[in-house]
Amino acid sequence: MGNRKQKRTRFVEDRISGMPDDVLVSILSLITMKEAGRTSVLSRRWQKLWTFVPNLNFDGQESLYYLEDHIGARGFRRLHRIARTNYVKWVNRVLELHRTPAIDQFRVFFDLTEDYRRDIDNWINFAMEKRVQRLELSFDYCSLINPYPFPSLYQTRGIPSPNSLRALILKFLNVSGEVLEYFICNCPFLERLWVEGSVTLVNLKVAGPLLRLKHLAISQCLKLENLEISAKNLVSFVYFGPRITMPFKYVPNLVEMSLEGNYFEYSIYKFCEFSSYLPRLEMLVLDLSKVEKKMKLLEFHTLSNLKQLELIATEKSGNASLLWLTSLLKAAPVLCRLTLKLHMYGSPGRRKVQKSPKCLHHCLKQVEMVGFVGRTIDVEYVKYLVKNAVELEKVIIDPRCPLMVGSPLVYEEIEGMQAARECAKMLGRELSLVDKLIVL
Repeated sequence: MGNRKQKRTRFVEDRISGMPDDVLVSILSLITMKEAGRTSVLSRRWQKLWTFVPNLNFDGQESLYYLEDHIGARGFRRLHRIARTNYVKWVNRVLELHRTPAIDQFRVFFDLTEDYRRDIDNWINFAMEKRVQRLELSFDYCSLINPYPFPSLYQTRGIPSPNSLRALILKFLNVSGEVLEYFICNCPFLERLWVEGSVTLVNLKVAGPLLRLKHLAISQCLKLENLEISAKNLVSFVYFGPRITMPFKYVPNLVEMSLEGNYFEYSIYKFCEFSSYLPRLEMLVLDLSKVEKKMKLLEFHTLSNLKQLELIATEKSGNASLLWLTSLLKAAPVLCRLTLKLHMYGSPGRRKVQKSPKCLHHCLKQVEMVGFVGRTIDVEYVKYLVKNAVELEKVIIDPRCPLMVGSPLVYEEIEGMQAARECAKMLGRELSLVDKLIVL
């Protein structure tokens, strides 16, 4: 019996070992760098296979979340310093052993500051020399106390040509508009640019005759004063930040847009400036948390092609209502998918549920509400949508706070969450949703 098991084990091992090296490297590319490195102990053949992986994803989330759990604890600073040092040593060791001549992705995700500038500069040089296609430096927001400065224009010219770059993502570090414009002009294949949390970004012009840029995101760059976009191929634009003048000069293919923060609060009275772009939009994300009262008084331009709409709202008063959103939905006659992310605060109100107004939505097929707690405000709105969506196929109700959704952290069950689920199920029976309702 024991011999049979040994034969089966050998047979399985032989089949894996019989695969070509390029197939095994492709498999290793699908797992984390740490997991890929551990395969070196399997056999002599596996010792160096991981050094040819083209996707270098140095994800330090586990260590970051461990540190967050110990903030304020005795010895935290020392623990933090050790974690940073170990992370940098790990990346340096991998790069020292890496053998492939070109890489598809180079991603750093950790809480690093200017103190590690020399190492990070070397990493960027390494990635450029390997003709990287996707470069991502994602530092934690805590890094802004002493942020890493992305190489200046003079230094950038000393870096190998970045002409293979297709995606550049820079989060919570300092980068100037001059440096970004250098990459925009010298990366003929650049399709995605994301900049977040840079306090040295003041002016940025996104333009060029050969520009292929399709996706642009500027978030939490609090010193930004001027943004000019002239990009024929731009498909999506995300902006979360301070007030700026109308950024669009020429964006004929823009179909996705997300506006949040002070800029949206400033721009709602200037939506006429967007009038030539709004009819073309197919997906729109709006953060209404600061502007509900102002939005109630507005008449919306027709969003004739809008198919997906995501709204973020904050409600501190239990006596409020979301039915004012009706006018916004009216402006989107072909809307297929609606997502509402609701942040609820304050004590529940005692107001009665209002009778749902009649405003038929003939194309709305999927409704999702995140942050459902079972109060008058969200129950009322779910009833309105169910009664007016003629072709409704699915209703998703998620009692979690929107900030919890998508987070790798494991949250404890918050008191009242199960009660919200039961309320949602009762509401489903009341509205005869049967198999259309999904409660998460």
